[in-house]
Amino acid sequence: MKSLATHCSILYLLLNSLAGAAFGFSIKNHANLIPASTESLVSTQIGSASATTETRRQSLVKLISTVSTVGIYTAFPSPTFALEDATNNSNKRVAIIGGSGRTGMSVAETIASDAYKMNGMIMTRSGKDPFQIVKLPPSTKERLSLYPGSVDVRDANGVFQALKESSPNYVVYAASASKQGGNSFDVDDVGVENVALACKEIGARLILISALAVDRPQSKSFQITNTIGGYMDKIMDAKLNGETKCKQILGKNYVIIRPGVLLSGKSKGGASDIELNQGDLIGGGLGRDELAGIVAGAIESNVSGVTVEAYRIKTRTKLQPEFPMTSGNELTASTYTGLFANANSD
Repeated sequence: MKSLATHCSILYLLLNSLAGAAFGFSIKNHANLIPASTESLVSTQIGSASATTETRRQSLVKLISTVSTVGIYTAFPSPTFALEDATNNSNKRVAIIGGSGRTGMSVAETIASDAYKMNGMIMTRSGKDPFQIVKLPPSTKERLSLYPGSVDVRDANGVFQALKESSPNYVVYAASASKQGGNSFDVDDVGVENVALACKEIGARLILISALAVDRPQSKSFQITNTIGGYMDKIMDAKLNGETKCKQILGKNYVIIRPGVLLSGKSKGGASDIELNQGDLIGGGLGRDELAGIVAGAIESNVSGVTVEAYRIKTRTKLQPEFPMTSGNELTASTYTGLFANANSD
C-alpha cells in the first residue's frame, strides 16, 4: 500500500496538471518536495506516446482509479441536469460530447425537445454555450445544461472528471477532428477510447456516431473519405479503431450509429423517410436532424450492443458494385424509436 505522502504527492501533481490546463499557471513551486518515484508513477499512469495500446489503456484505467480514489475536482461548480418531469424519459440524463458542432447541437435540441423530453448536458472543448445566440423553445432550453468547463476528448482525466461529476446514464459521442481539437486519430481513435473508459467507470451507455463503410476498405466511400488529407487523413482507419475499442471496453453497453453523407436541409417525413441497415452493405445520405432523431430513438429504445448504418430510403445505394441491393437486415418504422425494434446484436 502506498504511503500517505505518496498519495498526497500524486494528488499534488495531478492538481498541478489540472490547474495548468484550466488557468495557464503552475502550482508546482517546490519540486524538491515531490519524490522522484512519485513523478515516475504519475508519468507511468498518464502514459507515453510510445506505449502500446494495451499499456496505454491499463495506464488510463489506473489514472481513473487514482483520481476516483483521491476525489480531485476542478474549480468549477458541480454540473447538474435539469429537474425531472413527469415523462418516462425524464430519468434519461444524456451527456453530449462535441456539443458545439452542428451534429452535437442537433442532438441536444432533439433529445430535449417536447418529442423526447430528455435532460441533456452539453460538453464542449471551449466550455462555451453553443446555444447562447440560438433561440430555442423555452421547454427545450429548460432541459439543457452546459458543463461549466472544457471537455477535450484528448484529455482522459478531464473526460473522466466531467462525466463523473455530471453522472449521465447515456453519453453521445459527436466530437469530430479539427485543426484546434486534434486530428482524426486524436478524436476518432484515442478520444473514443478515453470516453469509453470513462463510460465504463461510471456505468453509462455510449452512443457513438461513427461513419458508413468504415469496414469496407474496397468501397469508394472508404477510399475517398480516408484520403482527404490534413487533420482528417486516414479518418476511416481511425473511426474503425474507435469502434473496435468501444466494443472491447464496454462489452454490450454501446450503440454505434454509422451515418452516410450528411445532407443540408431538414427532413420532411422524419423517421418514415429513414432506413437503418446492418452489415455495412447499403448506404446513402441523411440530414443532421434525422441523425439526431436516430440517436434519440436509440436512447429511448434502450437497445444495446448494436451497430447500424443510417440513410434516407430514397438515397440508398450499394457500397460496392458486387453487393446486393437488399441485405435482408433493413429496418424501417414510423418512429425513430421503432427503427431499433428488430435490430440484431453485434
